[in-house]
Amino acid sequence: MSAQDQHELPPPLPPGDPYQPPLNSTPPLADNGHEGSVGAGIAICLALMVFGGPMLGIVMSVVMGLLSATGISLYALAWLPALLGPLILPVIAGIWFTRKGQRKTAKGIWLGFAIGIGLVLLLLAACFGLLAGSNFH
Repeated sequence: MSAQDQHELPPPLPPGDPYQPPLNSTPPLADNGHEGSVGAGIAICLALMVFGGPMLGIVMSVVMGLLSATGISLYALAWLPALLGPLILPVIAGIWFTRKGQRKTAKGIWLGFAIGIGLVLLLLAACFGLLAGSNFH
């Protein structure tokens, strides 16, 4: 046995030790080994970013309408979920899928979130580039 082989093996257990080493060193996967799909995560994230904000805005408008019947008027806050929804919903979904054990789906959601932010930044840069020569008028 070479020195490298001895380095890879754990030391022997003392006689009578009740410890039994695990058969496999990898942790068990949640949901019978199903880690999800990166493509599904990207699709979920982009759907949340495109449709989640408007849906939150509709829900909040209904809630604000019900609250106005009681005399509480918070219509000024009804637009807030529609603006922050595309940023908050993918983060919540990514955390949820990570805790659920579907690591590949969570990675896809974070990747989709990065793609969405990148597209927004590219659109912003293109708009500034187009308007830079026109004195922004």
